[in-house]
Amino acid sequence: MTTPPTPILDLLRDPRAVMPAPTPQAHAEAMLRAHVLGLVSRALVARGERAMLVKGAALALTIYPSPAARPMSDVDLLVPPQRERAVIEALAAAGLELHENRFRPRSREMLGETQLVARAGEMRLLVEVHGTLDKIVPRPIDLTAVEDRATPAPGLSGLLLPSAEDHALLVALHAAGHEFRHDIALLDLELLMRGGIDKRVLVERAREFRLGTVMFVMLSTLRALGAASVDPALVQAFDPGRLRRAALVPFYDVGGFPVPRTKAALGIRWVVGQTPLRDDLGAWARGLARYAAARVGDRITAR
Repeated sequence: MTTPPTPILDLLRDPRAVMPAPTPQAHAEAMLRAHVLGLVSRALVARGERAMLVKGAALALTIYPSPAARPMSDVDLLVPPQRERAVIEALAAAGLELHENRFRPRSREMLGETQLVARAGEMRLLVEVHGTLDKIVPRPIDLTAVEDRATPAPGLSGLLLPSAEDHALLVALHAAGHEFRHDIALLDLELLMRGGIDKRVLVERAREFRLGTVMFVMLSTLRALGAASVDPALVQAFDPGRLRRAALVPFYDVGGFPVPRTKAALGIRWVVGQTPLRDDLGAWARGLARYAAARVGDRITAR
């Protein structure tokens, strides 16, 4: 088994380890991000809307020592699907540039994100609005309930931060969609665990969200790397059973690092690799059929 870069490995294993000092560029990016977050928050408040700030931009404000300490390339907002369009329109009205794939009129919403670009002079920052963090087929996650459990982001009245338990599951969900290729997700999850999580709630909510297998893979990896907050009992609580563990083997080195056994892929190969991670196989199969029909519609419309 290989290991992540040394700074990440040290931070996973030792709560006393000190994060490397952010570079001047990281500080500049954090300043741009703060400007954009303020713009986004004000735009949402003006329309009576709100959104959850998730992943890197949210974690940088909560579990990292400074906003510049967590690298990222964009800002992610998560919104219950019934309000997703209203949030997008609010941001577009505030001057963010909306980018929608005109070649996917029927299937683009199934990809789970809409991209907008915020500008500050010559600088730009990508803002993604999500109605789900899943691609193609959303798991049964009640985002209205997740939003109700969220708390206001400091100084950003239009933005909310998910509870620690919800955020841990969202981090794992996003990592799974990228086949566990992002090392930083391991540190995100460890720091969330270290900050205080109700493990009973985490297990129950993972079952509700159909994320048990995903959490098993993430926590098995953290345990193998010596993460300070993950013990064998916690990993065992997410064990999906012998058959599911066997189904994971061709695609993922569970308890090893790096996790993926295959090269990064899109299309059918990505779908096949995601299948053993789905605890909702019936819904997954039905959703894939709907997506296939939507893609046929895209191609017909594009002619």
